[in-house]
Amino acid sequence: MRLLLAAGACALVLAAPNPGSAQQGVWTYEYTNGVATATERDERGRTVATITCRGPTGDIVLSDFTLARAARRATQSEVRIGAIAVLVPSRLEGRGRNRALTISLPQRPPILAAGQPTDQLSVTVNSQSRTLSEGAPQKMREVAYACWGG
Repeated sequence: MRLLLAAGACALVLAAPNPGSAQQGVWTYEYTNGVATATERDERGRTVATITCRGPTGDIVLSDFTLARAARRATQSEVRIGAIAVLVPSRLEGRGRNRALTISLPQRPPILAAGQPTDQLSVTVNSQSRTLSEGAPQKMREVAYACWGG
């Protein structure tokens, strides 16, 4: 009986989710006070990217907190969804750990039209690239539709 209980306890421990891996590449979404926001967090729960949109203008802003160092003196960044890429103005905002590469995405060309369910969203600045975690194009679309429809 004790052996059976010990085996059952081990199985429960092995089946329990690992808290560190559960947060890796996790996207959350919220719509508050007219602002739609999708947030990507790393395995430690820190914000690594946000996609926001405030109606009624419909301007989508992509902020990447991991590329801030690479973005020094940069005025443009490339944003790619699948096979479509656009070169857009970018800037650094914030201080310290809150410093982010901020990109205002244009409504023309309609970059969202290029997004397919299996595509990846990536940002390149000063020859350094980062691919956002899985689901980023869908979150961008979700943010845009909430903003444009609201």
